[in-house]
Amino acid sequence: MKNAEIKALDANELAAQIREKETELRTLRLKHNSTQGVDHPGRIAALRKDIAQLKTAANEKKVNQ
Repeated sequence: MKNAEIKALDANELAAQIREKETELRTLRLKHNSTQGVDHPGRIAALRKDIAQLKTAANEKKVNQ
């Protein structure tokens, strides 16, 4: 997600996006650690980055209110 898209979301949408991305990350990590493997291992790093950006934006909104 782009930074402008993230900043346009409200607090509830941010929380929903964080939950969704964390669930996807958990699933990918389980697959990566098992015998299945992951098609795109770089996706794990991208998800971690997205989650960090979402959490930062959520914290900024909470501080500014």
